[in-house]
Parts: sequence; C-alpha cells; structure tokens
Amino acid sequence: MAKVKPVRVGIDAANLRGGGGVTHLVELLRHAQPVKYGIEQVVLWGGEKTLSVIDEQHWLIKRNPLMLDKGLLYRTLWQRFYLSQAARDEGCDVLFVPGGSYAGNFHPVVTMSQNLLPFDMRELQRYGWTLFALKLLLLRMTQSRSFQEADGVIFLTQYAQDVVVNVTGQLGAQASIIPHGLNQRFNSEPKLQQAMAD
Repeated sequence: MAKVKPVRVGIDAANLRGGGGVTHLVELLRHAQPVKYGIEQVVLWGGEKTLSVIDEQHWLIKRNPLMLDKGLLYRTLWQRFYLSQAARDEGCDVLFVPGGSYAGNFHPVVTMSQNLLPFDMRELQRYGWTLFALKLLLLRMTQSRSFQEADGVIFLTQYAQDVVVNVTGQLGAQASIIPHGLNQRFNSEPKLQQAMAD
C-alpha cells in the first residue's frame, strides 16, 4: 500500500488586519483538526498583531515578515513578490488566501470571498465619489482577477457566489460554498423575561 504524503498548507493573512477576516481565521484555526485530514503542518504569514491573537498549535508555524507590519503598499509588494517563494521554501502543497486578493505565481491557490461590497453595484453607488468607493473598486478588480486565476474559490453562500460570478463571469476554478460556523458562546438558553410593569 502506497504511503500518502502529508500535506503542508500555507495561509496568507498579510491583509487580514482586524474585524471579521481575523475573527474567521482565529475560529478556523482554533477548531481545525488538520492531522485528521492528512495535513501535517500549516504555515501562517501575517502581521504581528494578527498572529498574536492566533492560538498556538503544535501543527502551526507562524511567520512574521517585517513588511507585513507596515502599510498596505509594503504588504501588497510582499504578497506579490515574496509570498510565492516563501510558500515554496516552506514546502507548501497548497496556499489558502482568505483575504481574497492574490497576485503571486504559486499554485495551487485557494482564495475566499468574504466581502460582497466590491461586487454589489447598488451598494458601491451609495458611497458616491469617495476614497472608500475607490478602494472598493480596486478590491473589485484585484479580487475578480484573483478568483479567475485561482485553483479554488470558497464562497460563504450561494447568493455570494451568484453576485461575484455576475461580475467576473464564469470561474474556471472549482467553487465551493462553506458558510461560517457559529461559536458555541452564542448558543445559550434564552433568559427568563420579566413582565414589564404597567
């Protein structure tokens, strides 16, 4: 019987700085059981602040290149020119990019759509001619390209996939729908309510 080669997964958290993206990554890694699925190691690249909220795991290697603690331009340059080689140097078999934007040449790469704002024209128009609207348009361009060139794309819902594909056109990548889970701390019995006094 042939021995199955253990898998090494790289995760690019270069542009996950806070909010839902970091929360999703924290929960994903907290509940992950990589060994159960033949994954021997996960290598995570991110800024110091992001890495500090990720629990230590025996299978997790955290990497903090200096450029990832600087501004967007530095992080983008690192992702574009250094991430692919870093993934090769670590022996990664696949690269996961939960932030959605990827411009490297490492493959296979799986990216994730977590933000529909750049793809919803009605929402974009609400912001008018603002810097935020420009940022969303740039995200729309970079993520559209990333999704089109990825080997796999994860969507949170069928609706999200439909909205994105309406902008990008049919994706050549394998698409999967994997909704966010719900932390157990939100699963509590309802509290007994007191009647309001008249």
